[in-house]
Parts: sequence; structure tokens; C-alpha cells
Amino acid sequence: MADEKPDVGTLVDEAAKAIGLPIAPQYRANVIVNYERSMLIAKPLLEVELDDELTSAPVFRP
Repeated sequence: MADEKPDVGTLVDEAAKAIGLPIAPQYRANVIVNYERSMLIAKPLLEVELDDELTSAPVFRP
């Protein structure tokens, strides 16, 4: 992620429009807060660099 803070309001509005999900005006501020929280939770995971040579584990099928 970039160091500058994204315009979360615009992200929420465009994502809602893209999937056809109307957000009532009284809930928009809370949706934005939750989106910002989700970004903070995901940030450490997204900063982990993975080796290009990694392969996924096999799937266990009994």
C-alpha cells in the first residue's frame, strides 16, 4: 500500500456501485470506518514478501 491515505469514501462508493449494492446515507459513515479497519487489519499481511519459488501445499483428500 502507498504511504498516502486513500480516499476510502470514493472506494466505498465505487465498490458499491460496481456490485449494485446501495448504501443508505445513514450507514455510509460506518461502512467507511469498517473499510478503514479492514485495511489496517490486512496491511501486515499484504506487506509480507513471498518467495516466487513457493508452491502451494497438496490438498488432502481422504
